[in-house]
Amino acid sequence: MKKIKKIILTAIFLILAVYFIKYIINTNTNSTLSEEISTVPNTDSTINTNSYVSEQFIKAYVSRIVDGDTIEVIIDPKKYKVRFIGIDCPEYTSKIEYYGKESTEYTSSILLNKYVFLEKDVSETDKYGRLLRYVWLEIPTVNSIDEIKSKMFNGLLVNNGYASAVTYPPDVKYSIQFNKLAANARNNNMGLWNK
Repeated sequence: MKKIKKIILTAIFLILAVYFIKYIINTNTNSTLSEEISTVPNTDSTINTNSYVSEQFIKAYVSRIVDGDTIEVIIDPKKYKVRFIGIDCPEYTSKIEYYGKESTEYTSSILLNKYVFLEKDVSETDKYGRLLRYVWLEIPTVNSIDEIKSKMFNGLLVNNGYASAVTYPPDVKYSIQFNKLAANARNNNMGLWNK
């Protein structure tokens, strides 16, 4: 009987050890962005925050604007490029498209050197290694279309005619709202629809 108890206890110990080792390996090699984040580096006396806000939102500091729909953010202490989900701004990098300059300047005027809240959909990154995120100016309370067009920067861009709505599954959480905002901008000849 003692021998059976010893075998059972040894088996339980080995199983727990295997799970513990798997947990340590996953934490160190496959940690999610939210698990890595603690604070934004203090590059100015007013910049000091806890970046991990919730399971849904990560606070980030916008350090550079690449173009209308791509920014660079600092999340303790790393820099990441972020591509906005569900929208497409005209190009204003190596290729210049109609309304690209205006789109990039608008993004810069609202986001540069500000804090934002990043929300993930399904995909972590695109094929270029950029984080795919919805960029909120404020954390939403009811997540309505009114909040999407006033608090989410992706929605602001579409609603004001600086971007068109695009859908790339599986990241489609707000695609219906973006399409409504794009239709509104188009119907009112706003921004890039005012040709």
